[in-house]
Amino acid sequence: MSLEDGRRRFRNPADTFGLTDRQKLYYRVSDVWFQNILKHPDTVIHRVDLSQNDFGEYLFITVSRGVGDEQAVLCFYGLGFHEQREQWISLHWYWYAVHPYSQLTHERVALADAQALIQQRRQEITPALTQYTPSDRAILFTILAELTDEDNALAELDDLDEMLGDWGE
Repeated sequence: MSLEDGRRRFRNPADTFGLTDRQKLYYRVSDVWFQNILKHPDTVIHRVDLSQNDFGEYLFITVSRGVGDEQAVLCFYGLGFHEQREQWISLHWYWYAVHPYSQLTHERVALADAQALIQQRRQEITPALTQYTPSDRAILFTILAELTDEDNALAELDDLDEMLGDWGE
């Protein structure tokens, strides 16, 4: 057996879910694409939680698919208010890979239950979807985030705040 034969081949979890190059580049899928992922017969839904990250409060949904004798796991988040962009995220879902042996994969949620929780969250946020006009700071953050990524954009704005003294507020 050669060294190459003995190596385990790494498979990108995003490939297991059939994400396009663009979806991988921007770590985001449309709501329609996300709903198709949930409905796919090979998708296992593990968790549906309302929680927070550095950018706001979102609905987080952890899913997996089998790859041979292993799992590919992604966590999607959406239906929340992105504080730095000052906009509601309701038409797409951000995603990130999760370690396949994470505690997040021990539970299972039925598709109907997950869809009910998604619908409930959608109804909760719908009245607020048109209430915000982004500030100049939020517009700059959005531009920086599209050029780099969310974390780098946040760091750049923090540096500007430090240099200019809360310039965007």
